[in-house]
Formats: sequence, C-alpha cells, structure tokens
Amino acid sequence: MLDRIAIAGAGRMGRGIALAFAWAGRPVTLVDSEARSAADFAALAAEVDAGLADEARQLAAAGLLTELELPALLDRIELAARADAAEPLAAADVVFEAVLEVLDVKRDTYAWLSEACSETAIFASTTSTMLADTLAGFVSHPERYINAHWLNPAYLMPLVEISPCAQAQPANVESLRALLESAGKVPVVCKASPGYIVSRVQALLLNEAARMVAEGVATPEDIDRAIRCGFGPRYSVFGALEFIDWGGGDILY
Repeated sequence: MLDRIAIAGAGRMGRGIALAFAWAGRPVTLVDSEARSAADFAALAAEVDAGLADEARQLAAAGLLTELELPALLDRIELAARADAAEPLAAADVVFEAVLEVLDVKRDTYAWLSEACSETAIFASTTSTMLADTLAGFVSHPERYINAHWLNPAYLMPLVEISPCAQAQPANVESLRALLESAGKVPVVCKASPGYIVSRVQALLLNEAARMVAEGVATPEDIDRAIRCGFGPRYSVFGALEFIDWGGGDILY
C-alpha cells in the first residue's frame, strides 16, 4: 500500500489532489516546487491555506461533510517549502507531479525529485499534454514512472486516467490504481497516446459544437442547452461503446 503521499507543485491541481486525499482521510504533503524567499513562501502559504479552506467550506455547504470535520480535514494537508521538503520527499511512497505544462520545467522538476526521493517511489505526473514515454526519460529508474491525469476540480471529479510509460512495472500501476480507488477515485488505464481518453473524445465534441455555430445550424445557447440536457445526462448513464451495444450496432451503422 502506498501510505506516504507527496505532491510536487502547489498550484490549483496540486491543491485539488491534496484536498481529495485529505477528504478521503489520508495525510498528504503538498510541496512548493519553486525556490522562493521566506517572505514569498509565506505569501504562498497564506494563499494556499485560504484557498483550501474556501474549497472545504464549499464541500460542507453542499452537505458533503460537516463543519466539525473541516479542521481535521485541513490538518491532514502539510505545506512544505522546497528548501524544507527533503524529509517528506525521501519518505514518500508516491509523488504526484503537478507543475507547469512546460517541458523544461518538467525536466528540472524530475531531476530534483529523482535526487530527493527514494528509488522505489512512484512518480505520477498530472500532465494532460505530455506523454509518459517522454517524461519517463527525465526520471531515474523509469520503471516507476506513470502519468495520472486528474480532471479539474480534482477533489470533485472522480475520474483519473492512468497512462504508464513503456517501462512501467505492472505492480506499480496496480499500486497506483489501488491508492486512487482507496481515495474514492475511478481510475482507468490507457496507453501513452495523445489526449488519453477523455480529452480525445472531448476534442471531437468541442470541434463539432464550434462547427455547428459556424454553419448556422443552431445558436451557441441552444447547442450548449442540448449538450447539458441531452448529451450530458445520456452519457452519464451510458458509456459510448455501451450505447452502441444498447442501440444496436447494425442500427447505428
């Protein structure tokens, strides 16, 4: 079991993942991936604390937890400056990387993590634009490298797309899947392919919606209404391939 969780990157995605694990009762260390002065880190810490508290209160307002549970939930999230992160990173069983979607930033981050973390720690990038096979080249012991694409907001959206690199050990993939499931997430596995599953399907939807506006098929408002009231509810019940089977392959063909 992956017990000790760290997240490199304290932006929106990193905070969302931290909140997801804390909500599931798991302690997590959120590590600022940037080297900052003490004053700048203090400002970041205040921003992170305020943002996490606001999101947690929204969960309480929605009836997903009680006000009495808020302090314990937030106490499960420890924020560490990069300069102070040696101990939690060395102890981590899994590190989720949530830094900027810039190749050089990813490269520098993995050089740091490869040195700071144990050789057996699983590295899981939240990237939505870079393939696992590419990023694994920046990692020592690439057999422990996997992409884990969370959808925003990470603490609310159940799906996480797991995309292992070619060298990834199957046992590491299964351990990551089990960790995500223990936090109430719904993991799916796909090859290192552009767009994974959701973004690849979503690209078709967005292009067709924009094309219909350009062709004058319907107003933007009616297209969005059709998606919200028809497409959305249908595919929250049926998977796309399940719908083919339900409707009949010969009929849809």
